[in-house]
Amino acid sequence: MKKYILILLGFIGIGTFTACNKWLDVKPEDKFIERDLLSSPQGFADVMNGFYINMAGNNMYGARLTSTTLDAMAQLYRVGDGNASFMMSNYTYNENSAKLMIDAIWSDFYSAITNANKFLENLDSYGSVLPSNTKALYQGETYGLRAMYYFDLLRLFTPTYSTADSVARILPYYDKTGFGISEFQPSNFIMGKILEDLNKAEALLVNADPAVTAARISKESLDRDGRTSRNYRLNYYAIKALKARVYLWRGDKESALKEAKFIIENQSKYPWVVNSDFTAANAANRIFATEMLFGVENLKLETIFINNFSPAIEDATLLAPESTGAFVKNTVFEGKEADWRYTQWFKIEGKPYPTFFKYKAVSSEGFIPSSGLTLPMIKASEMYLIAAECEPNEVTALDYLNSLRTNRNILPVSVLNATEIMKEYRKEFYGEGQLFYYYKRTSAGSVISANNNASRSISKANYTLPIPLSETTPR
Repeated sequence: MKKYILILLGFIGIGTFTACNKWLDVKPEDKFIERDLLSSPQGFADVMNGFYINMAGNNMYGARLTSTTLDAMAQLYRVGDGNASFMMSNYTYNENSAKLMIDAIWSDFYSAITNANKFLENLDSYGSVLPSNTKALYQGETYGLRAMYYFDLLRLFTPTYSTADSVARILPYYDKTGFGISEFQPSNFIMGKILEDLNKAEALLVNADPAVTAARISKESLDRDGRTSRNYRLNYYAIKALKARVYLWRGDKESALKEAKFIIENQSKYPWVVNSDFTAANAANRIFATEMLFGVENLKLETIFINNFSPAIEDATLLAPESTGAFVKNTVFEGKEADWRYTQWFKIEGKPYPTFFKYKAVSSEGFIPSSGLTLPMIKASEMYLIAAECEPNEVTALDYLNSLRTNRNILPVSVLNATEIMKEYRKEFYGEGQLFYYYKRTSAGSVISANNNASRSISKANYTLPIPLSETTPR
C-alpha cells in the first residue's frame, strides 16, 4: 500500500490530508477543514503560494533539478564520493543512494501533481469566493505548473522523444484525485496532455495575468522588492517560453520557433543584463534576474551553497570544476574571461582554482533575488538559443546566437552550427539544470567532463532514470 500526502501549504503550512493507493481521496470529515480553508480569497492565495514553496524544495527545483544533481549528471562538476550526487553523476542508478534520490524526485513530482489536481477541483467547488479574474489567474498558473511537472518527468524518466519511443507505455498520468491507479501511458499521450494544459494556461492568462499589460515584469538590479514581481509566478510569458521548450523536445521546430520569437519580440519586459548590474554600488545580480521569465525562491539556498559549492569544504564533497581550472576557463568559456557568466559565477577564493559562486548569498543592500535565494527556471536568453536552432534562415539564426553572445560581453561568431549552440548552452545554464536535457535531446554520445577536462561517454540508458520500485511494485 502506497501513501501520498496532499499539503495545502501557505508560507508555513495549513493542512494535511492522506490517502492510500497512491492518490488522495478526501474523507467527509476532512471536507469541513478544506471548505473552511478555502472560504476566503486569502485561503486560495495561501495555497497558491504553497505550490511555489514546495517546488523550490531540495528534491525538485531548489537543488536536485537545477544547481546540483542534474548538472553533476551533465558533467559540469568534479563530483567527489562525499557528495550526495556522486552515484548519479556516474549513472549508477541501481546503487542505494541513487535509488533513494530518484524515488524522492519521483514522489515529490507526483505529490505536486496531486496538489495541482486537487486545487483545480477546489477552484471549481469553492472558487465562487474569488473575483473571476483571480480565479482565472490561479487556474492558468496551476495548469501551467502541472504541465511543467509532467514535462520534466517526461524528460527525466522516458527515452529521448521520438516516434518509436513515444508509443511505449512509460508513465502514469493523473488529472484528477481519487483512489484509482492509472495505467502507464505512452510519451506521446502525456506530451499531448502537457500541450493541452499549456494551451489552457495561455488562454486563461492572456486575459487574467497583469504581466500582459505591464511594461516590464522583471525588476532592476537594485530593486529590493524584486520578489513581488510576476516572474516569481508561472506567468503568461513563462508559459509561452515553456511551450517553446516542449515543442523543441517534441521535434516541432516550427512551433518552437514561433513561441521563442514571441518572447524575443516582447523582451522589453525582461531586458538584457548590463554591466552596471555588476558594478554599481551594492549590485549583486549574479543570476541575471532582469532576464528571468520565471524563477523559484529556496530560502535554504545558502545551505545548498555551503554544503556543495563553498571553497571552504573538502574536495570529496565539493561540486567544482577540476583543479587546474582548465575545464571552466578554457573548455567552457573558451579562454574568454571577460564573459560575464565567468566573471560573475566563478571565483578563485579559498581554492587555487575557480569554484562556483552563482548562488552565494551577499550581505550588501543589493538585488535581493540574487542574494542566495533565487534559482532561475526560464530566462529570455534560452529563447535565442531555441530560435538559433530552429530558424531555417542561416543568417537570421546566426543573429539570434550572436545576440546572446554580445549581451554576455563576448564577440560574435561567424559560423552557426550545433557545436556553437551547445557551447552556449554549456555556458548559459551552469547551475540551472538545463544542459543535461540538451545533451539528452541531441543524443550526445560523449561530453567533456569537469572531472578531468576529458571526453566522457554517455549511453542512451544513462539519460533515462529508472522508474522507482515504489511505483512499479505492487500496482
